[in-house]
Amino acid sequence: MVFEKFENWNFEAPAPAEVFPQAWNFWSQRGYQLQSTGPTSFRGRSFQSKLGIHRVADLTIASSGSGTSVQVHFRADVRADVAAGGVVVAVLLLPVAVVGAAISWHEYEKDWSQERSAFWDFLVHAAGARPAAGMVPPPPPSSPLFASSPSAPAPPPSVAGPPASTPVSAGVPAPSPVPSVTPPVRSCPACGAPASGEGKFCASCAAPMVRA
Repeated sequence: MVFEKFENWNFEAPAPAEVFPQAWNFWSQRGYQLQSTGPTSFRGRSFQSKLGIHRVADLTIASSGSGTSVQVHFRADVRADVAAGGVVVAVLLLPVAVVGAAISWHEYEKDWSQERSAFWDFLVHAAGARPAAGMVPPPPPSSPLFASSPSAPAPPPSVAGPPASTPVSAGVPAPSPVPSVTPPVRSCPACGAPASGEGKFCASCAAPMVRA
């Protein structure tokens, strides 16, 4: 045996006698050759030619208090005629040591994820089984060994230089420029000579700069 998984699910209803025939039909339709191992238990086998193994599923459906317990024992066995090959067995028994075995182990995990997820969905939606309190569904099928590679890290943000000018905040008007004050140019009302400063008399003719 090179791969093994076990799970136990509890349901409030229906009774084991009702779940058993529906579970039998489910595994039969998925290509497993079934064999009864008890009043409410059976074993299914499915051969994978690609990997040279048997997939084996043992199901036990029994009473659990007032509800039903569904036990799923899933494993992968090396087929006897394949075991005679020697080389294939070495690969399968060392699933982490070589690349070929890692691919095989990945296939086992994928098969298990798909079968358990499909069986749970069947029990809940087709067979009308009601999960007991605290019973959560199995996660969706996944590939734990060959998950998608992480995305490349984002490049560091570029450092921008100082702005050429400071923009004016939206909604705030820019301050108005202060006008320069130029003193008015005066001329003498009597002789017309230009006058500067604040003198009251013309510097040329001495006439008053302001008319009476």
